[in-house]
Amino acid sequence: MPSVPRQITEVVAPAVASVVAVAAASVALLVSSPAAAQLAPQGTEAVQAEFARAVYLSNATRVHDEAPQALLRAVVVLRVRLDAAGQWQAEVFRDNPAQPELTRAALASVAQLPAPVGLSPRARQILQEQGVVEAWLFQNDGRFALKTLAKPQRGA
Repeated sequence: MPSVPRQITEVVAPAVASVVAVAAASVALLVSSPAAAQLAPQGTEAVQAEFARAVYLSNATRVHDEAPQALLRAVVVLRVRLDAAGQWQAEVFRDNPAQPELTRAALASVAQLPAPVGLSPRARQILQEQGVVEAWLFQNDGRFALKTLAKPQRGA
């Protein structure tokens, strides 16, 4: 009759071997595909959030950090990209023709951004190839929040 420790070894050893094999395969996948590993923290959403924070920092007096009012004064949507020289370029997707000064304010908030530094190659690629689309949510007083970082809008 086999001893109890030998029976445990015969049952546990194959299970441990399969767990080790799965772990080794997972590590091999992560090491062999660094592009996939970089996509998660540097995906489009992360780049968009970093862009929005840069706009907030450069436009501190024009930004608000409260829940946007129920009926906004205007919504301006821009696609923002980096050109080959590292300069910000903005294209108007949606504006408010009745209040062109707010479209100009949104464009100015991009134009005054400093050239980005410290971008990962993936973030730079996203900003140059597809850019980010962001909405400026203007309050009655002319201050704005960006949709990416805005709190939920107040009810009517």
